[in-house]
Amino acid sequence: MGGVPGGSLLAAGDGYSVADVRCPAACSGFGAPEQAGHHVLATIRRGAFVRRVNGQDVLLDSTMGYLAAPGTVAQFAHPVAGGDQCTAIRLSPDLLAAIAGGDPHFSVQAVPVDAAAELALRRIVSLARRPDPDRALAELVVRAVAALLARRLPGRVGSGRPRTAAEHRRLAELARAAMLADPGVGLIELSRRVGCSPHHLSRVFVTQTGSTLSRYRSRLRVSLALHRLGDGERDLSAMAAELGFADHAHLARTIRAHTGCTPSACRDLFRSAGCSAATRSTGS
Repeated sequence: MGGVPGGSLLAAGDGYSVADVRCPAACSGFGAPEQAGHHVLATIRRGAFVRRVNGQDVLLDSTMGYLAAPGTVAQFAHPVAGGDQCTAIRLSPDLLAAIAGGDPHFSVQAVPVDAAAELALRRIVSLARRPDPDRALAELVVRAVAALLARRLPGRVGSGRPRTAAEHRRLAELARAAMLADPGVGLIELSRRVGCSPHHLSRVFVTQTGSTLSRYRSRLRVSLALHRLGDGERDLSAMAAELGFADHAHLARTIRAHTGCTPSACRDLFRSAGCSAATRSTGS
């Protein structure tokens, strides 16, 4: 894993994966050289370790991470008692290029991580550990990676940003139309369809609509679910699969988060409303 060995995969999506990496014990000496096989953004949740690349040592802790490029050779030492814990976000060349101005062939030896960025990264780990991280995870990953890289490469990360208010409105409308046609489309594919970097699409959409892409997408899927529940749909597992939810439980949690009711309660409300309307129409 590019010098972050022993990682436990938590979640994977279109162009990215999130892993939890732990070194359980202190080791002050450097290990054998390791060659990165992928682009990996690594940040530390607990403890610290030293990374050596081309004879240069950098101490990495919760305030500092790094981006490794494929082919980078590094050695690691783990001098802190109790070991360390690291979050490793693996990025495909296409996704990294979309975030960082079209060229994924670079590495960053040290990336500052402030408290806000650490909170965002810890949210990613928490969401990735859930059985149904949903499309929100991709949005969080893209935002976090873009925010961190912008500290070192502000011009590159900003190169995909639409420039005018009219372009912002048009981009948001294109994204809404694409999600109406395909409520299951994820952030990365959506950004390809509308021709904007995923990071800036996410930011512009929030500015223009007041909603994140993931919540807007969930709102559309909830609307489809409510329509089917109103028609008396009883096979919630089948409906969940057809609407792009991970499973029945994911469907139920999402509907409850948006409406305050379970799917069964929504169906009962529709049924009771229908009975009341029928009673009134007969004059009973």
